[in-house]
Amino acid sequence: MAASSSSTDNADQTEIGAYRTENVPVQDTTICLTKENYLPWSAAMTMGIAARGRIAYINGRKPEPAETRGVWDTWFLEDNQVNTWIFNSISADIQPLSLRKKTARDMWVILENMYGQKKKAIWTYQQMKDVYELR
Repeated sequence: MAASSSSTDNADQTEIGAYRTENVPVQDTTICLTKENYLPWSAAMTMGIAARGRIAYINGRKPEPAETRGVWDTWFLEDNQVNTWIFNSISADIQPLSLRKKTARDMWVILENMYGQKKKAIWTYQQMKDVYELR
């Protein structure tokens, strides 16, 4: 009887997962990431992804699980939803950078590293250094 209960639980989880994801929009924000607007884009995306219960996929708290019954399938489905939301909110010139990333977290990190505040600080420092060297 325990075996049938377990298979029923797995079927219920699959049905719940399918129901939860069936009508999820493919775009999470109207802000399109460019090379200059990472901060407002990331704030809007973070709010949208969190509102849909998927923030753990970009902050690293939901890593890829081992391929076990149902668990990996649900993770894969939800991670790809987040990947789609991110991909659909970035400009065409940035999209190739994100296409080869395995997980939503990987995609998020590469965009943060390329266009986030740390990158801007390095760029600003380099620009100021170049200006001072001209003197």
